[in-house]
Amino acid sequence: MFKVTTPPKMFAAMSLLMIVATVVGTGLIQAPFFRQAIIDREAVMVGDVVNALARVHGLSGADMRNYSEAAARERLDDSFGPLKQLPGTERVRVFNRDNVIVWSDADGTLVGKKRTANLDHLTRAAGGQVQAVFNTLKSDVNSEHPATSDESIECYVPLFARDAGRTGADVIGVLALYRDPHDLNRTIRNGLLLLWSITGAAGLLLFFALYKVFNVVYSRQVTAESKFSKLTLEHERIVQIEKMSAMGELVGEIAHQLNNPLVGVINLTQLAERQVQDPRRVSELLAEVRKAGTECRDIVQRILRINQSSRSTLQRTDMGELVQDTIAFCHHSIALKHSIAYAPPAHTHMLEVDPVLMRQALFNLIHNAILAAPQQQVRVALETADHDGAAGIALVVSDSGPGFSADMAPKLFKPFFTTRSNGTGLGLPVAQHIAMKHGGVVLAENVPAGGARFSIWLPATTTP
Repeated sequence: MFKVTTPPKMFAAMSLLMIVATVVGTGLIQAPFFRQAIIDREAVMVGDVVNALARVHGLSGADMRNYSEAAARERLDDSFGPLKQLPGTERVRVFNRDNVIVWSDADGTLVGKKRTANLDHLTRAAGGQVQAVFNTLKSDVNSEHPATSDESIECYVPLFARDAGRTGADVIGVLALYRDPHDLNRTIRNGLLLLWSITGAAGLLLFFALYKVFNVVYSRQVTAESKFSKLTLEHERIVQIEKMSAMGELVGEIAHQLNNPLVGVINLTQLAERQVQDPRRVSELLAEVRKAGTECRDIVQRILRINQSSRSTLQRTDMGELVQDTIAFCHHSIALKHSIAYAPPAHTHMLEVDPVLMRQALFNLIHNAILAAPQQQVRVALETADHDGAAGIALVVSDSGPGFSADMAPKLFKPFFTTRSNGTGLGLPVAQHIAMKHGGVVLAENVPAGGARFSIWLPATTTP
């Protein structure tokens, strides 16, 4: 007995079920469309034939109004009598503009009466539109004259005046033709069987090809897992240590990324509590809290998509506004003992960047600059700059601290390297990683007058 116990068997079972469901569903969904297309085409053909017969026998609007006169009845019989010979025809009725039956193939008892269960279709046909309907229940014509089937094809064809156009104003009446759908249903069934056969065969071919590939991949995976399980205990211990180290780095980066905006949320909330009597100021502070919370949410979403960390959500961003927003956030997130100097550039610089990541990178540089010289002013600038012969822009952060030594320079962007006892050593590595994701780089240099200068250089290929 076939038991779904292995991945190949599970794949085979699920694939077969999906193929069967797709094939059957496709057929069942397309069958009504095929049926409607066929009856629409036949309705148009019936309309052409009916109007041709009416023109040949000189049928006019006066005949439709004076249908009780002998001459009018004769022209109606000559025009529509041949329709009874059409294969599958059950009933034929003719309505004038007042929805009165002026001619019927069955008998004369209905002539002069208003009787139809499909007034909406009759009205649209009177407006010049050919109507074709497949009814699965008995139609109004079959309710009085028993038919062989509960199904029927109903065509409502506008009758146009002689030598007139094909508009609603030229319609002199409507012909209602009721036909047995037996032949149509048989055609649909045959087409459905053919469709199922073709799609089923194609699905089986695709199944066998995919199953073969899956089986080969699974066999290789089993072989690789078997070889891996034979590694020595010492090697497994090393792998475990590496995993723990990677986890430690990840946890440290998560804590570092979330700490700054969360501290800002706390500070902004405390400030809002102290200024509760000023609704406008509280509203401004709440807007900043929401911005910080949104940034935390974006960071968490990136953590949840850690396996796709190489992706960025790029959007066209005004870099000047990005710098101003980051500085404003710094003022609310960090206990500043001085100001941050920034002079907006004369020209607008637009780049395709991830604004959340870029604000985080710039925030890290400003935060490091503040820690390097807590009592001194931090200078931020946005300027054009070239790097390795390529044009671009640079987000420059300068401090008045002690700078860094030649021995420290190679370690600046190494994770967890820090010269402060309370530092995480992740600010610069994270900024470098973000810059590289955007095709740029973080540059570091000492300022001759004292202090350090860190620049996030980004290529200007997307600058207008």
